[in-house]
Amino acid sequence: MLSLAELEELAETEVQGEETLAALAGHAAVVECQAAADLLTAFAQENPGDEAAQDWAFVAVERVSECALAVVDGYEDVAAEFARAAKGERAAVVLGRLDDAGPMTPQRLAALDAETLELLRWYAHPWPVRWLWPPELDTFGRPIRPYVVNLFHGPGGWSVGIRDVLGADVDMVGVDLDPGAVATATAAGFEVICASVTDLDPESPGLRHVSGAILSPPCQPFSPAGLRRGRYAAAIDLVIKVIRYAGAAAGFLALVDADGVDAGFAPRSGETWEEVREHLQELEDPRAGLMAEVVIFPLAMLCRGGSIQWVAVEQSSALPQQIEDALFAEFRQAGWRTVEAATLDAVDYGAASHRKRRFMTAFRTSSPFVDIRPSAPFPQTTFAECVGWPAGRVVNTRGQRGINPATGRPKGGSSFSADKPSPCVTATAYGWKDEESGERIGQANIARLVGFPGIFPWQHVGRGEGIRNKAQQAADAVCPMVAAAVIGRVLDQQWEDKARAYVAELYPHWAAEAVGVDPQVWRRAVQEALFHTEEIA
Repeated sequence: MLSLAELEELAETEVQGEETLAALAGHAAVVECQAAADLLTAFAQENPGDEAAQDWAFVAVERVSECALAVVDGYEDVAAEFARAAKGERAAVVLGRLDDAGPMTPQRLAALDAETLELLRWYAHPWPVRWLWPPELDTFGRPIRPYVVNLFHGPGGWSVGIRDVLGADVDMVGVDLDPGAVATATAAGFEVICASVTDLDPESPGLRHVSGAILSPPCQPFSPAGLRRGRYAAAIDLVIKVIRYAGAAAGFLALVDADGVDAGFAPRSGETWEEVREHLQELEDPRAGLMAEVVIFPLAMLCRGGSIQWVAVEQSSALPQQIEDALFAEFRQAGWRTVEAATLDAVDYGAASHRKRRFMTAFRTSSPFVDIRPSAPFPQTTFAECVGWPAGRVVNTRGQRGINPATGRPKGGSSFSADKPSPCVTATAYGWKDEESGERIGQANIARLVGFPGIFPWQHVGRGEGIRNKAQQAADAVCPMVAAAVIGRVLDQQWEDKARAYVAELYPHWAAEAVGVDPQVWRRAVQEALFHTEEIA
């Protein structure tokens, strides 16, 4: 703590009275800054030949004075920032000392005292404290269980594809703003944080050892099914401009000399990530601006000294080409080795419904070899085969849309033959029904159309049963089989045989046909099983 004499010397012109001095000495921000100064001074004394340590300690001591003056002048927000920086430095020193003691194991982590553990949790927040240490490496120096951050996680399409289809062993943490989707993903066994991606610091120490980032920003601003405000020329120009700001803020603005020779990177622009994101507030649909996170997170992680190696992105197939080009330009400028994109349809990977999406990947130091496309066509599953209906039915997708008084026709929707894969599943799929009998499909069948198991634990947070909310979750999700193909290529793991085995289990009529089971017997069994699943849910 600062002594009374030190405080008097510090603030002799600003502070009047011993009561004010006492309050200043006990102020939380000043106390935090003093604690960091004491720790860093001791660290400098332990390392007399370390110039950086001496400078670090000097800055920490000076910060105590600056923080105290900010408190005296009534700038509590400034004092809080000083305290936050001081606490971060204190955590970094503690982390360094723990590293010096040897590799961090779950046993060592569990044995930490409560105060140290709380400090490290604060430092890593909102990421798990275990991510403050690198994962264990194999004999080739590769992470045995790499860390992966999954932004805009949703109910878990990517995660099901990685865990249940591909069988990849990764330590993955997701982030999503929708509490219903987070509840669903958590019930399915995934680790997901309920938060807005734009509220997170992409330079968090908890992300330093992350190998891969997955992002699925909302597609509605670009999708033909929405208002498409993300495709307005002004919106495209603004998103591209912010993507460039992000590269400059991370310190990856390439320079060339007078002869056109590469001269490295310009210094970081000085804009904070909050300031970079503020430019997007002018958008009519703020969701369009979330495409900037595709470069904000990986480039910020990299400039912090991170270990990120790859990025995988899913978006509407109608994403403007200019935005994709701008994203890839920033990756290339930052020195990433390979960038690529492909439009993939879930039905080509065995799904019983179409879902065309644009998948973009970027690789920092390597180029993958595994092909993202199937070597041979997957057997096709029709809507009727998926839900256990007999052939010859027509599906009505109008639901409860009502009649448009101006035209006398239903407000949207249409119909399609159940004897082929369905069109892309939407939030109104809960109202899809047989044109003649009115028989509807439930959430278990909606899930299976998309590529999820019928028993997937869909959850709803809020009033009512959340029938539409659960359907919306499924409609927003990445098809797990496609996710397995994309991440299989990213990780250089063979995915195709695993995807075929998963689809055969998802749509068991394949197996029924192979062993000669009567289709009617199979349909009754599927309907009974799905009815039982809906009852349990």
